[in-house]
Amino acid sequence: MNKQTGNNLQELANDSKAWVYTSSQKFTQNQVDEIMKYSEVFLSQWDSHGKMLKGTIQIIENRFIAIFADSEGETMCGTARDKSVKFIKELEEITGVTLMDRMLIAYKQNQDIKVLDFNTLRTKISGGEIEKSTLFYNGLITTKEEFMTNWEIPIEGSWI
Repeated sequence: MNKQTGNNLQELANDSKAWVYTSSQKFTQNQVDEIMKYSEVFLSQWDSHGKMLKGTIQIIENRFIAIFADSEGETMCGTARDKSVKFIKELEEITGVTLMDRMLIAYKQNQDIKVLDFNTLRTKISGGEIEKSTLFYNGLITTKEEFMTNWEIPIEGSWI
């Protein structure tokens, strides 16, 4: 189940900035409602160089929060990026869920999304518990285009 607020993702340019945060646990419906409410407020105030950003926030599979920002050809200022990080930290406090831990890696197993820390995942791969053909969610994407083409990819041949 995916939920979205803000602009339609299809309306944003392919070079729009993208950040995907992996949750330490699956979101409850109450958490989803809170995230959506605060996302709408955040997007209504998010600007770069004094100009409102065209943005979208998605909750994906009740496991990820994806933020997209189209600065419409202009360079996005550091303050706007800082505001998005502050927003995610606030969501961590509101929901009680870890979102900023970049060591958390999500992968798909039997249509379920599992989350492990990077070192445990590497151990399970080398031990044969997780196959190299397993799909994982690439948290290193930086643009909408990368999200569309390189977010859900096999472990084999990836940076993992």
